[in-house]
Amino acid sequence: MKKKLPVFLIVASAILIVFEIAATDIIDKSFWLSILSSVLVIISMLLTIRNHNKNRE
Repeated sequence: MKKKLPVFLIVASAILIVFEIAATDIIDKSFWLSILSSVLVIISMLLTIRNHNKNRE
């Protein structure tokens, strides 16, 4: 379960980004900051998974 949690969070974040882009009528500064924060969460989770796999080997 713990091994699949970061992957689940990445997929959920990506789906939420797509829904947010589709549902937003007004694209302004807060929209882009929201998208950027979601992308940064995805990047940090990918780096965490990669670092964890390197330490395991």
